Amino acid sequence: MIEKPLNPDVNLPPNKAEVFERGREIVLAAPQLYVDVDVEADGIAGHGSMLSIGAQSPTGESFYSEIRPANDDYKAVNREFCEQHGLQRERLLQEAPDFKEVMANFHVWVTEVAGKTGKPPVFTAFNAAFDWAFVDLYFIKAGYEKNPFGIAPFDLKSLALPLTGEWNWSATYKNKLPGIIIPEGDFTHHALEDAQYQQKLHFGMAALLGANNYVEWSSQNVGTAH
Repeated sequence: MIEKPLNPDVNLPPNKAEVFERGREIVLAAPQLYVDVDVEADGIAGHGSMLSIGAQSPTGESFYSEIRPANDDYKAVNREFCEQHGLQRERLLQEAPDFKEVMANFHVWVTEVAGKTGKPPVFTAFNAAFDWAFVDLYFIKAGYEKNPFGIAPFDLKSLALPLTGEWNWSATYKNKLPGIIIPEGDFTHHALEDAQYQQKLHFGMAALLGANNYVEWSSQNVGTAH
């Protein structure tokens, strides 16, 4: 156990809306543009298809698209889960746009949103390894030499670890985080809705870390260990 876990009551506003707003201000003040992204897929990157993608900028812009399955590979359990949440494979094969079209539109969106702020975009996700791997692979398959987010996604599960009070990866599940930073509702497995919900978690984490003055504490204790 961490001897002094972060205290969610220290210097935080009295209600969640104000907590999220404080976190949003912290994120907006960063030298990068943190874009919260979520994907729904019937497998893993390289074996299965990305079926939808949603993204939310802290400056308010959003992106969403369903995607036609790109191949015949899938994991049965993932396919069933997606179909239970509205992403039926047969419907998408008939109705959804091709992944090259979607990635072209997403590339334009990311570039324009980042261009408005003059900041480099950072791919942000809760368990970023899963989502980023699909997005990076699809940019490559769509013919782009570079992913506009680069090669270093920002993982919110990793950010959550110091908030749990213990150095235990299994404690980073959403339901084990401090209640003051958990938004109302839950993940719906609609990619844009989940990106927006995730962004509130992101803002809450930023507010809680900021409230505990970690930067001030660390700057005062540089070089004191022996």
